[in-house]
Amino acid sequence: MKALIVDDSLVVRTIIENAVKPMGYETLQAANGLEGLQLLAKHANTIQLVLLDWNMPVLDGFETIKKIKADYGYDHICIIMISTESEDEKVDQALAAGANGYLAKPFAAEELAEKIRTTLAKFNSN
Repeated sequence: MKALIVDDSLVVRTIIENAVKPMGYETLQAANGLEGLQLLAKHANTIQLVLLDWNMPVLDGFETIKKIKADYGYDHICIIMISTESEDEKVDQALAAGANGYLAKPFAAEELAEKIRTTLAKFNSN
């Protein structure tokens, strides 16, 4: 079971990785949405979860969500956006585009783990 972490900050990617590895995930990392989509295409059958930042160069998280959701081959993948964009309208926009959950930065590792558990439980019950 793999999680794809997409954030332009190596520090944030490492923090997220350190939170999800104890949950049993192998991780792949990308620095922007385009790299994330390339990794997703290569490993789609083993990726269950995408943890995605909004503000990134090349291809931002919002556009990345739309591209993932446009491909039915990725229907089995749960997407959680993790971003400093915490205004209600941004959260609503991400969820409307197809994100299954949203977590505002900064966050504690326990918060992230709980968000993953609850979001996956909801995602898998659909």
